Amino acid sequence: MRCRRRLLAACIVASGVAAFGVLGGAAAGQERPDLDWPQFQGGSAHGGSLPDGVQPPYRLRWTLSPPAGNALSPAILIGELAITIGSEAVYGVDRSTGAVSWSIPRAGGLLSAPAAASVGGRDVLAYLEGPTARASPTATPSPAATPSASPTGTEPEDADRVSSLVVVDLADRSELWRVPLQAPSRSGVTIEGDVAYVGDQGGNVFAFALADGSPVWAEPASVPGRLDAPVAVDGDTVYAVVRDLDEVRVSVVALDASSGERTWAVGIQTSSTAGSAPSVGAAGVIVGSADRVVRELAAADGDQVWSSLVLSLFSPSTSPAVAEDALFAADVSGGLYRLDAADGRRGWSYQFNEVVIRSAPVVSGPTVLLGLDDGRLVAVDAERGRLIWQSDPTPGAIGAIAVSDDVLVAVRVGNRGGLAAFEHDPEGALIDVPSPTELVVGTTLGRYALAAAIVFVLAVVPGMLLARRLGPPRLELSEGEQNAISDELDGSTDGSGDA
Repeated sequence: MRCRRRLLAACIVASGVAAFGVLGGAAAGQERPDLDWPQFQGGSAHGGSLPDGVQPPYRLRWTLSPPAGNALSPAILIGELAITIGSEAVYGVDRSTGAVSWSIPRAGGLLSAPAAASVGGRDVLAYLEGPTARASPTATPSPAATPSASPTGTEPEDADRVSSLVVVDLADRSELWRVPLQAPSRSGVTIEGDVAYVGDQGGNVFAFALADGSPVWAEPASVPGRLDAPVAVDGDTVYAVVRDLDEVRVSVVALDASSGERTWAVGIQTSSTAGSAPSVGAAGVIVGSADRVVRELAAADGDQVWSSLVLSLFSPSTSPAVAEDALFAADVSGGLYRLDAADGRRGWSYQFNEVVIRSAPVVSGPTVLLGLDDGRLVAVDAERGRLIWQSDPTPGAIGAIAVSDDVLVAVRVGNRGGLAAFEHDPEGALIDVPSPTELVVGTTLGRYALAAAIVFVLAVVPGMLLARRLGPPRLELSEGEQNAISDELDGSTDGSGDA
């Protein structure tokens, strides 16, 4: 297992500890260096950035069709594995070859991103399963010695159906614990330290101790609507984007990470409940909403720090990516934007004119990656906003992207979905293409001049030749018309209108 460059400083500080000990005996909740991309957008803050990520040009390393069913969840990268969720199983995929190394049975349910961490020196994987029958509100986590896809106990026919959070040991895939939620869930799992956070579509946010599944909060936090996106966590604060379908409103809610108590809530009244997943910014939380605005809300009180208008609304599957002094957001109409992290001013935009529903921008070193619904993976220079590489269109939209220093793995959505892994192509070539909306003065003026020349040749020249051949045109006027024109030019009309 390798010590990544991004943790070099930490490794130097801990030079008194052998490298093997650092990797194998991590403290509770500490991410190991080889957990390259352990959850949605790379971490609990949803930063979506890896400074030493693999660079374009790319070539396809492997593809994986869903072993069962017709869809897979976004992948996470852990050591030599890419882990993804299917309707019938959880799959560990060799990220070098694309072969399925192992699978864990799963009892169906909505697909969402899993999450992994190291707790108590043990690598664990957390994911959602179900729905299954609602358990008693006082139920405690049920441990299991072996992988199990079936809920325990009987399931009444009229029981409300809910999802469960399942945690397994990655060493042998044995189930450590599972807890039922209070409704179906598609939010995915967010891990911060030694706590796993998850939301459901009944308006509940949960926090469980990663080691044993015990609840961290006395009661689940209640929020005004359903959660369709992973929560973001920044130290002491949990941020959730909540969709209220009855009020047609999106709310951003801040919760105290230790108690689950609501710190503040900001409602965004729009004509749609579409809104991005939250990302942690320099001063608070960043979200994109259906009013076509990207905004940062202050961590302390939810006051607006800045806002930036874009061309379209945002999908719940996307999330702004944050990298140093800039952030990158993608709207559903295919606009990719670079915004200043301090004040939201737009640096550039690239309009792909293609729908973006399932993907979120990812910063891989100096490059921004995005998946399009026409099946293209695109790479844009983060500083200049120019397209520098793109794959050929393929069946199935490109969804969420997971990045490491040697490979990126994207999920493909649709009947021909699955995973696609790309690696650097040393023999490939980069391109340099501006946005279709960018005004390139020399090129634009040249195109206008060419268009004018074509119009002149096709329209004006034939007219001139025809005029020469036929002679000057002759206008036949009556005697009265000729007199009226003469009177008008002489100023001799009497104003009666007879002329």
